Amino acid sequence: MSIRWIELHKYSLVAVEFGNNKSDLDCYKDSTYTYGLNIGHEFCYRHMAIVLSNDIFAQEIVVVPLTSYKLGDEKYPTNVIIDTDAYSYMVQNKTTIKTNHIRSIDKKKRIKKIIRPFISKTLQLKINEAMRHNFDLQ
Repeated sequence: MSIRWIELHKYSLVAVEFGNNKSDLDCYKDSTYTYGLNIGHEFCYRHMAIVLSNDIFAQEIVVVPLTSYKLGDEKYPTNVIIDTDAYSYMVQNKTTIKTNHIRSIDKKKRIKKIIRPFISKTLQLKINEAMRHNFDLQ
């Protein structure tokens, strides 16, 4: 199924294929790494992410990844916790938005699906606040 790029906006929820391309890392034969490899603590595999770029028509866009909630995630001001009570339309389990893992990606290579064209204004404000902590813009 092809992606309808007209549905991509700032604050869209998307499915992104993170990780380095296997061909770049000389591991063509190893089928263990379906989507690519991570280096260090980088994200790999498919994750949901939220688009932060103003210019969504650019080849490269900026996203922040979502990952499974881990006990203690709320201690970090750069994390935004998504609870299923308030955001069941978006996630099935408690989830953390890792704004300190901001990434620039090639949208045509990395975005595999637009899950929701927009997220709530409340969640947008929470992400913006966490981003201010990343760059000490209080």
